[in-house]
Amino acid sequence: MTTAPETRSGFDPRLIVIAVAGGALSGFFGVGGGILLVPLILLFLAPPRRVAHATSLGAIIALSIAGTIGFALSGQVDWVVGVTIGAGGVIGGAVGAHYMNRLSPRTLRMIFAVVLIAAGLRMVW
Repeated sequence: MTTAPETRSGFDPRLIVIAVAGGALSGFFGVGGGILLVPLILLFLAPPRRVAHATSLGAIIALSIAGTIGFALSGQVDWVVGVTIGAGGVIGGAVGAHYMNRLSPRTLRMIFAVVLIAAGLRMVW
């Protein structure tokens, strides 16, 4: 059995940079916690990779709500699609978190790098 990684407690002023940058970019790009927040958390706070991923997921809740409200006020949310994807995402998120905890940090880093490269290439094309 593995022990949980140590998490930080208390306020760190760098959290403001991560929060504002992550929130602005997430609202602009339609929430990209893994692509935006994980690198920001790793860059500024340098926690273990698993902690950065898990922390990003927790932050996405608030970012998603704020972004959804902004888009909903201008009538740009397709609620049927959003709720359907959200329901499936709950299941997928639980499965993904379960399996992420079984990967070595190196394997996790490699998979994350491939996803970032694929996302970048998709954006270029």
